[in-house]
Amino acid sequence: MRGRINEWQLSVEHQFARSYMASIAYVGSHASNLQFPTDLNQITSASGLADSVANGGFQQKDRPFSAWANLTGNRYNAISNYNALQTTVNRQFSNGLLISFNYVWSHFLDDQDSGGWGSRGGVQNRQIANDPSANYGNSNFDITNAFKGCASYELPFGKGKNYLHGNAVMDEVVGGWRISGTMLTQSGNLFTVVNNSNFNSKYTGCAQGGTAASGDTNNGCNWYPNVVGSGHVSNPGPSQWLNTAAFVNAAPASQFAFGNEVRNSLRGPRQTVFNLSLAKDFSFGERIRLQLRSDWVNVFNHPSLGIPRITLGGDNFGQINAATQGGGVTVAPRSGQLSARVTF
Repeated sequence: MRGRINEWQLSVEHQFARSYMASIAYVGSHASNLQFPTDLNQITSASGLADSVANGGFQQKDRPFSAWANLTGNRYNAISNYNALQTTVNRQFSNGLLISFNYVWSHFLDDQDSGGWGSRGGVQNRQIANDPSANYGNSNFDITNAFKGCASYELPFGKGKNYLHGNAVMDEVVGGWRISGTMLTQSGNLFTVVNNSNFNSKYTGCAQGGTAASGDTNNGCNWYPNVVGSGHVSNPGPSQWLNTAAFVNAAPASQFAFGNEVRNSLRGPRQTVFNLSLAKDFSFGERIRLQLRSDWVNVFNHPSLGIPRITLGGDNFGQINAATQGGGVTVAPRSGQLSARVTF
């Protein structure tokens, strides 16, 4: 079955103050027939789980198709929904100044993220492998708030500018300078807490997944805990990013049911980065030009923190102890370079 996506958009643009252009848009989409990795023969019924617990492991007769073992592969019955408010302000280049900034509020939901099966957007866990709708929730790629922009400004000094343009010495000292930069600040990556013990492999016979290792990087069929309180803390930090007491192991031995946590209900640290460039142009006659540049990546050295450890009861649960753990965008540490360019 072919994947299908329907998209719609409504936007309004307005020019003001001669050089400025603003726009606001609503953008939405709905996709269907998307890929969903499945095990059609996973035991999901309460009676089947009870029988599995009573006998110390899953019973073949309780599978949906009892004559078969694992029935793995891909189905194409998953969906996704995206809605966004997109705003932009641009200033055309005039008087040495150019700016462009945009802000996006969005919400992206789906049954499963297929971008590289875990290599994009973080770990992809799910409890139930034969029903996409049971996993419907916030996408790994859901970025609620994103503010991005760039600006470039030629300082108004020296030859051809408004100030200090009548002296050759001053022109060489203060003329020809240009400062520019880009910035990004956006919501962090979403994640799901998983049980320390993956009862799926023992009690439901799900073939995909396994017990989460200390690195919390396994993908596939994993048991979720029960939520008994708010997972948020008032002042989250690397040493305690979430309220660990808000989660308890959902053991089938007492409930014969899956954990009640909703997929991707928690969010990691936001991403922030500023890049800066400073350049100066020199002219030697009419044909030879020299440009000196200083370029800085992540000039304020904002850290790129990953999601916390997600395994309930595991080592350092709820703590962030790696910059890239859990996937997502990695911001490089501050670095800079000096360069010179001659044109003739």
